[in-house]
Amino acid sequence: MRVEGSKYNPQISKKQRDTLGKIFMSFKKLKNNHSVVIATVVLLFTITGCSSFEGNANKQSKDEWISLFNGKNLDGWEGDPGIWRVEDGYIYGSGKTSYKSYLINRTHILKDFILEVKFMPVKGNSGVNYRSHDYDADPKQPYEVSGYQCDIGPMGDLYDIYTTSDKKRYATVKGTKGQGCKCAGLVSRTEWNTFRIVANGRNLSHEINGTPCIEFTDDDELGFREKGFIALEFHDRKVKIKFKDIRVKILNQ
Repeated sequence: MRVEGSKYNPQISKKQRDTLGKIFMSFKKLKNNHSVVIATVVLLFTITGCSSFEGNANKQSKDEWISLFNGKNLDGWEGDPGIWRVEDGYIYGSGKTSYKSYLINRTHILKDFILEVKFMPVKGNSGVNYRSHDYDADPKQPYEVSGYQCDIGPMGDLYDIYTTSDKKRYATVKGTKGQGCKCAGLVSRTEWNTFRIVANGRNLSHEINGTPCIEFTDDDELGFREKGFIALEFHDRKVKIKFKDIRVKILNQ
């Protein structure tokens, strides 16, 4: 029995070829014709099927989306249980706290990535924070963070949350003010919307429902934030916000 081309298949490693050779020698000892046919099918599947599977797996890993929310509970997240909970497959934030409180996901420290989040701003102000760090200025206000924010207030605006001690950085980032206004009319408070956030080196961009809102290059040597975690903002007691389908794709691996 001879399997044409298996020796020169570039998708098969040397270790695989050695293993297949041993299998082939074992098959030659079979006396029963029926067994030989079965062995031939198995060997062909091993050569073609396994190498194809490896190729597909490698291709998939390059384009893989990582889910940050399982739709069932807040595993992987930490925040005030008096504010954040899961209802009907989405994260719901509402409560009586008068200060900001974030729901934090530390499972991945992200540098360059694409982040997609579905949201429904039922009432009030919120946001999706990225490249975030802990911010412990006031021990009475746990779950505070610093970093960049895709705002749900001025819709899609790029907001800076304490990336430095310079208070000028706590505001809509200079040079982007008003850019997000063109996206405000795209957002529904009764249906799901989609944020798409791209952080690639110093280049940051926000989209809402497929429409670009912000494009910004952060050249501030002190304020630039290279990496961090994802967090969802609860702004104050007037807020009612929903999030779901939170996923991230890593860039520049």
